[in-house]
Amino acid sequence: MVVIILKAYERIKYLRKNILKYSQEEFSNRINISRSNLGGIEIGRVNLTDRVINDICREFLVNKNWITEGIEPIFEEANDPFTNEIIKIYTTLNDDNKKYLMGYMHRLLEEQSQQKNNP
Repeated sequence: MVVIILKAYERIKYLRKNILKYSQEEFSNRINISRSNLGGIEIGRVNLTDRVINDICREFLVNKNWITEGIEPIFEEANDPFTNEIIKIYTTLNDDNKKYLMGYMHRLLEEQSQQKNNP
């Protein structure tokens, strides 16, 4: 068995390219940095700051220990597998689809509330 130890900046590229399947442009837009800055981070030319790490963790629900130390799991885990699957799917949606999904979920909550109030 071969174990490959990645550096934090290499894990960022792996996450973006192999797991989330985002272009540098899409990924950098989601975390509010330029594409060229992201490119520099991914090759180790630009330092990976706490702000960028925190933005990646917040935006994609990534486990900070995975980025900084390589300790799995990659994504923050919820208490049940259904929630984990929803989180993973949500993180891959573009902004328009996230807004659509949020609107749909709010409508579901309204319907649920109305059903409870009017049995």
